Amino acid sequence: MDDRMTDLERLAVLDPARDRQPTPMEWARTEAFVERVLDGSAESAARPPMRRWLVAGVAATALGAVAAVAVPTLVPGAAERAVASWTAEPAGRTGEQVLPQARACAANGVAGETVAKASDVLLAEQRGEATLLVQRKGGTIVECLMVGDGDRAASMTLIDEAAIVAPPAGTVSLETMSSYGDDDSMWSNIVGLAAPDVTAVEVRLDSGALLQASVKAGWWAAWWPGAEGGEVDTLTVIVHSGSGTTTHRPSDLS
Repeated sequence: MDDRMTDLERLAVLDPARDRQPTPMEWARTEAFVERVLDGSAESAARPPMRRWLVAGVAATALGAVAAVAVPTLVPGAAERAVASWTAEPAGRTGEQVLPQARACAANGVAGETVAKASDVLLAEQRGEATLLVQRKGGTIVECLMVGDGDRAASMTLIDEAAIVAPPAGTVSLETMSSYGDDDSMWSNIVGLAAPDVTAVEVRLDSGALLQASVKAGWWAAWWPGAEGGEVDTLTVIVHSGSGTTTHRPSDLS
């Protein structure tokens, strides 16, 4: 190396990704975060540029549209309990059945604080001790992953309800895909919109594991132990509808 080079220049030469250019999707996500910071909607510009999750007791990394992360107080061990009790096939739940979890989700700081009704719950599934919710919160749709009757594991804004556009027949879209935590407590999630004729969605990990997503009220969602949600295209989304079955990598879903 040239002795006249600075330390930063020497490191730049060694960087294997120094010539890589961001994809159009990555640019769009970065610009979205900058816009949130400038208009004051991001909770803090000093926090990492990630999805708007409230995460307890775990480090967070995200792949998806970007926003800001906050860390509240939560009962220790919630993530570990959720991962340890996880099941590949979820049990569907009604709004009445998950009203305690929905009220806890509505009372947290994501998208303001509201009082939840059973009718606000659009999708709810149970896997072991964890309940995943997609629900209305004012004019916003949020996702919450709860442990027990109300211990908050994570909460995220998904989309303004007025901006929802159903995907074309036989298809789904992707709103978020992320991974959180570390070691044995790492977990991933995936959430999107589903066309009215979509009857089922499955997620097949590149490891070969197959899990069933929940589909209800125009939404589909799933979570699982592992890091695949924070990695690029290490899973396949399998969509079943009246017109047949299609498979997609997450990067193919808009």
